Amino acid sequence: MEDMKKNMEESIRLENGTEGVEAATSNESEALREQINKLQEELKQANDLYLRALAEADNTRKRAVRERDEYIKFASLPLVKKLLAVIDDLDRAISMFGPEQNPEALLKGVEMIMSRMKEIVEQEGVQALDALGQPFDPQYHQPLTVEANSQYPENTVIEELQKGYLMHDRVIRPSLVKVSK
Repeated sequence: MEDMKKNMEESIRLENGTEGVEAATSNESEALREQINKLQEELKQANDLYLRALAEADNTRKRAVRERDEYIKFASLPLVKKLLAVIDDLDRAISMFGPEQNPEALLKGVEMIMSRMKEIVEQEGVQALDALGQPFDPQYHQPLTVEANSQYPENTVIEELQKGYLMHDRVIRPSLVKVSK
């Protein structure tokens, strides 16, 4: 069987001439090599573009994380600047108070500073909770004591021991209260 195959190939070569077959095979091989080289170059360029895009995406992610961290770090800066002015006012009030100073003037100065401080926190969206005389609500009030009181209905705030505050309608500190029973 092998001999027959070899004989047929030899016959074909003799009929067509071996030079023509070798030339055709050589041309096809050269074309295939060129195509392989071209595809390898395209693959190299695509891989390079992929690596660059990957590096750019990683750099963008890292930059976003850095910027977010920086923003969080300095988010309270405007508020702190406003509070520094209040600290300066308190320092001046303390340094001006002496034995010859009128205590009422000091009190008036501290009240002015307190008013300014309240303005600052209100500008930041903070509101004081009004608890006195209100029905007890665990969302806004934290009971410290419960006391029998005939002047108020049951579960009513009869004394506010510490003010509570909301910031943009969220409780940031509940009021510490005394509740009637």
